[in-house]
Amino acid sequence: MKDDDREEQRKRFQMIGICATIPFVLAVPPILGWFIGFWLDRYFGTSPYIMFTLLILGCVAGIRELYRIVKKYVDKI
Repeated sequence: MKDDDREEQRKRFQMIGICATIPFVLAVPPILGWFIGFWLDRYFGTSPYIMFTLLILGCVAGIRELYRIVKKYVDKI
C-alpha cells in the first residue's frame, strides 16, 4: 500500500510541476519575440513590422508548446 501512495504522490507532484510551467510556456516566447523584434526594428528602421511578426510567431510557438504538453500528459491522468 505504501508504494501505491508514493506513486500517487509522485504523479500529483508531476502534474503540479507541469501546471507551473504552463504560464512560462505561454509568456516567454511572445516576450522574447517582442524584444528581439523591437531591437531588429530599431537596427533596420522597419518599425513595427518585424516586432509584430516575431510577437505573433512567439504566440504561435507558445500555443504550440502548450498543445504538445497537454497532448503528452493528458494520457497520464
